[in-house]
Amino acid sequence: MTQNSSVDTKPAGAGQSLKEKLRQHEQALKYLFIGGTASAIDVALFMILFNFAGLTEWQSHSISVPTSVLFSFVINARHNFKISDHMWLRLFSFGVVCLIGFLAGYGVIEAGRSFGVNPNIGKIASLPVVFVIQFLLNSRITFRKAKSQTAA
Repeated sequence: MTQNSSVDTKPAGAGQSLKEKLRQHEQALKYLFIGGTASAIDVALFMILFNFAGLTEWQSHSISVPTSVLFSFVINARHNFKISDHMWLRLFSFGVVCLIGFLAGYGVIEAGRSFGVNPNIGKIASLPVVFVIQFLLNSRITFRKAKSQTAA
């Protein structure tokens, strides 16, 4: 008996090369890289302002977050999602999402501080929480393609 060669018994995606898999998730990987870079800017600026400039946790967080947010928005819009429509509305949406992340991040810093955790450690611990919140909201709202773009 001959085996039917038209039946594929490999799991889905098993035949894909690493390059194909990376290309399939290119946008998510870029988002992660841009977010990581923005987080590094955020943490570095926070630590410089808090540890060397003598600003409070609130002041340092209030400067480091908006700086990294603006960086992330511009790079994601131009190079990752490649959008240029409704930019003021998207920036507003991104800002609201980042405000939510800002408050969540500060909440983690303060919660840690109430347990005696150094604010620097609290800042780092806040990053995964903020990343998840912001990714979910931004990918579904801020950088969603306009209906006219998806139909084209």
